[in-house]
Amino acid sequence: MLKRHRRIILAALPTAVLLLAAACLFVVFDKKTAGKQAEPPVVIKAAVPSFARERNTMIDLEYERLTQLKFDWIQFPLNDYMKRIKQLLASSGEKPDIFIIDKDMVQRFGPQGMLLDLQPYLDRMPNLQRWISKYPEIYRSIVTEDGKLYGIDGFNTYGQMPVGYMLRADIFYRNGMLLPKTFDELYDSLKQLKHIYPDSKPISNRWGPNRLLESFFMAYHTHGGIYFNNEELVYKFGPVESNYKKAVELARKFYEAKLIDPDFATTAESQYFENITSGKTFAIFNDYFTEMDGWQEKGTKQDSMFNLKAVLPFVTDTGLQALEKVQYPNTQGTWVIAINAKSKHIDELIRLLDAQYSDAMMELTNWGIEGNTFVWANGERTYTSKVHTKMNPTGTVTPEQLGVDGRSGIWAPYDQDAEYKRRWGALGLEAQQSYNENASRIGFFDGPAVPFKQDELNTITKIMTPLDKFITEKLIKFVTGELNMDSDWNSFQEELGRMGYQRVLDMYREKFAKLPEDQKKLNMNIR
Repeated sequence: MLKRHRRIILAALPTAVLLLAAACLFVVFDKKTAGKQAEPPVVIKAAVPSFARERNTMIDLEYERLTQLKFDWIQFPLNDYMKRIKQLLASSGEKPDIFIIDKDMVQRFGPQGMLLDLQPYLDRMPNLQRWISKYPEIYRSIVTEDGKLYGIDGFNTYGQMPVGYMLRADIFYRNGMLLPKTFDELYDSLKQLKHIYPDSKPISNRWGPNRLLESFFMAYHTHGGIYFNNEELVYKFGPVESNYKKAVELARKFYEAKLIDPDFATTAESQYFENITSGKTFAIFNDYFTEMDGWQEKGTKQDSMFNLKAVLPFVTDTGLQALEKVQYPNTQGTWVIAINAKSKHIDELIRLLDAQYSDAMMELTNWGIEGNTFVWANGERTYTSKVHTKMNPTGTVTPEQLGVDGRSGIWAPYDQDAEYKRRWGALGLEAQQSYNENASRIGFFDGPAVPFKQDELNTITKIMTPLDKFITEKLIKFVTGELNMDSDWNSFQEELGRMGYQRVLDMYREKFAKLPEDQKKLNMNIR
């Protein structure tokens, strides 16, 4: 288990900024409201993902008390959120004051004047500035080419490698097999197990075909689309690389031997979980370690010998060890906090946004209230005994019921240490720590953020949307054998060229070439 007490280092900031950053949250807001406590608080309309819980928990109410604001929450389900918020912002109706969007919407709505440019307000946001100093990508991944800052990237307090490979160790051992270390060994072992357990689905997956195929691409250090090659430090297009073909051939080999679930392109999440816990699946690719303890608990109820074990990525026939994507501290534009430029409460919103990056507010939204939901022990925070977690199953109330799930507020920074205490069990933590310790050799790191103008983004979308769909459709056919890897591959490559991938690749490379030299390097810092 990770046991780190993390404190923010502010030494690099000017003295005046430090004093502001250390100021109590009450002071920040009291300057505006001193002597006016009798007046009703300002009501802020905020659009956020629902996370399947209401916004009336103890911590939500404390959040309102500290900010001296009232919130009219507009919530959409997480899996439907971006679609719904885009519809809301594009409609003619009243817009929220503050909301969560993604980078594409930032690029679309920002230049239209809908989003507030935060650049002129940064000197009033010392708490945000200190985090930008620590993780510059919070700023770089969102700032436009002409210097506009139409939102702030969401982030965790540090990164991690949360996904990887897992095996049913007990199945291998009870059939006299060692755990495989290469894809060839995995193939041979699973083939024997398929013969022993004919109804099994040795490799299953969720979230569509690309999730599984990504593992095969990463095995050969390539990618399903445009990506930043970590060895050569250049943007490339994976589907035209020779290693990409090897990855598809390997996936085809596993599928042909009936080692991959025949429904891999459409398997529902519930069926995927059932495959794992009921003993039909023996190898898990590219999935979250945080699930391990739950699967282990359910699996042992059906088979007392059930033993799920994380293993480091397998080695290919070329000698390359498979990679797994690194989760950076910042979300790389996936979740962005933006302010309505036409809101009547700009001053309050700026203070609110900066307050979310204060130690006090991050502690509130992730840990709660000292003595009530958490205590200090041996130099680190820990939840009190009443909070139900995987490490404390006798707790009487869940983090979601209390609001200490890191989801109060408007996408406040996510404390990774709290996440480990809140959602992870012993198996998952051990696996994740193992991957983190080996990140430098098994991690796939994203390239530097390159800014595009609106017309360039439109071009990229116009080319890549049909191209991505075409690639996915063809890959399924190559893996299942409907298309032949020898006779049909060349025509597949020719069609990729006709669909214009080179134009988009050139755009990425041109933007990369214009970056300052100190940004043209691989960012391997996840702490």
